[in-house]
Amino acid sequence: MDPTLIRLGMRKDLMSLDFEALVGPYVEEMYRMAAAIVGPDDARDATQDALFAAWRGMGGLRDPSRARPWLHAILVNRCRNLLRTRSRRPWLIHVEHPDDIARRHALADPAGQIADRDRLDRAFETLEPDQRICLALHYTLDLAVPQVALVLGIPEGTAKSRIHAATVRMRAALAEGDDR
Repeated sequence: MDPTLIRLGMRKDLMSLDFEALVGPYVEEMYRMAAAIVGPDDARDATQDALFAAWRGMGGLRDPSRARPWLHAILVNRCRNLLRTRSRRPWLIHVEHPDDIARRHALADPAGQIADRDRLDRAFETLEPDQRICLALHYTLDLAVPQVALVLGIPEGTAKSRIHAATVRMRAALAEGDDR
């Protein structure tokens, strides 16, 4: 066998291991963030697209210690593109996980919790894509405003403003729902 092909194959294997080590700790977090932004139905596709883009652009990552914000930025862009190309906004339907079924029996008012979740989902649907993204980064991943700004490549003031506007808009949508 050609020694060049052997070296190329070894390099590819090493690159694969490097990539797994780099992104492995963040995959579940990326999925949760995608689910918060685009909904659970499209979260896997968005995460997969982001990981593929990261694989292709791995050579552009200069500092491996900044992999987390780099991956989040890629994922946010994929989610933003997905939201822009949708012809309609999704209605999120919560499907219970088997562990949730066991917990359901211990709940005092499951109908009230379902209604509350539905109200929150409807309020979240009123947000613009950039507001959704900021809110998801801030509350789902528990990122501070400077970290949200870093991931999105925007000024901190803009990130703070979007988070504030999103919470105001959600509160208004929730209050409007209470008036009905």
